[in-house]
Amino acid sequence: MNLKIKSLAGATLMAVSVLANASAVTLDKLEVRDQFYPADFREELQTNLNFFLDGKGVDADTLVPYDTIWVKDNKAEYAYYTNTTEIALYLNILVEAEKAGNQKALTRIQEVLTTLEEAPKFKGLFYWPYDIKGGELKPGKGEIAPAVDNGNLAFSLAAVAGAYLNSTDPVKQSIISRIDQMLKAQIPGWLSLYDKDRGLLWGGWQNGELIEYHVDRKANESRLAALWAPLITKHLGAEAIPASVFNDMETYTVSYRLDGKNYTPILTWDGAYFQALLPAIWLNEKELVPDYSMFEDTTQLQRIYSKRNNMPMVSSSATVNDEYRPFGIPHLSEAWVRYDDKIAGGSTGTPHATALSYMVDPEGAVKSLKSIKALYPAIETSYGWYDAVDSKGRMSTKILSLDQGMFVGAFLAESINADVERYLRARGYWDDVKSMYLSFKDDRAK
Repeated sequence: MNLKIKSLAGATLMAVSVLANASAVTLDKLEVRDQFYPADFREELQTNLNFFLDGKGVDADTLVPYDTIWVKDNKAEYAYYTNTTEIALYLNILVEAEKAGNQKALTRIQEVLTTLEEAPKFKGLFYWPYDIKGGELKPGKGEIAPAVDNGNLAFSLAAVAGAYLNSTDPVKQSIISRIDQMLKAQIPGWLSLYDKDRGLLWGGWQNGELIEYHVDRKANESRLAALWAPLITKHLGAEAIPASVFNDMETYTVSYRLDGKNYTPILTWDGAYFQALLPAIWLNEKELVPDYSMFEDTTQLQRIYSKRNNMPMVSSSATVNDEYRPFGIPHLSEAWVRYDDKIAGGSTGTPHATALSYMVDPEGAVKSLKSIKALYPAIETSYGWYDAVDSKGRMSTKILSLDQGMFVGAFLAESINADVERYLRARGYWDDVKSMYLSFKDDRAK
């Protein structure tokens, strides 16, 4: 996209002056457009959206979400670190608030981009997690720069830029320019993650050394990293990361018959629902995946399990004693089904998993969420819904930013999908995305 230098210069100066202070605005109200509130779930969605208000789940100095808060007696305690994917989802929520007319949200988007620009990185890749110290982001212990979170952030940034591609507002044009520069600066990092011998991406870097596992499954929250790497390096020709890093990832399903009906659900490694659904917040996988029924079957089996156990759907989440576990349903876990490995099990449900199912079955998701609230009204706080409840009604006191972002993001996915597609089309990537997704098929049939 050809940008006008003079307009951008003015916009950049404006952005710098606005961002001289840590917080140029106070976000004490966040709403999205009416079309995204289900008629009978408006209050509940707004409650969870309110997590992203200043003074709730967002740090006043770095202006990014806290990874975790604990809410007791309607008072919160905070964990002073953040997760890159949490920042990604926060940015997309801010864009939707700006579209609804909140001009403060536009200022905050610029502020968050500044936080990201100033954050320490490894070969252009962002660390996970970042400690929040003295109003700055500092790499957490281990200095981990993972493929998964950088892939999620890349698609989030594509959505932010895509939202403003058709705008003549110089501030919005400056946002696009800053995002393009940030994504371009990551190219050395993506190139460093390509394992030519295996033809796959490494999982990331830790303490300056490669993490020795590969991104090798499509039914995993990491799949967007393997999708983005070939796109952002496409212009390098023979040196580009090949599309095979996505195409050669494996996918497995399993066949079940339950109550007279046949199901062929996609298997995630842990049996956790978010591993299958998180990427759909950024990409319309209903349209991209050749046979989406494997996601629909996983959703239906998760919902049946949820209903039978009087709890939300199952995914990685807090525990009811405020720890964290990669919860999953064994019969939907590749590790359990194909390798007989032990997994954390499905004794605890998490509201964000049920919310993610809105992207597959909106009516069923809202009905299930309302049922959860009716069974466990104490799950709702002014900061959002507690992260976990088990079949006995015991609850965590944790609220996790990642899970809140997925909860809210699922309801906004239609708009976010459109913004991502607009950006990818403008950069000449969309046909590559469609081509790679043609490989999203069950490897049992090969």
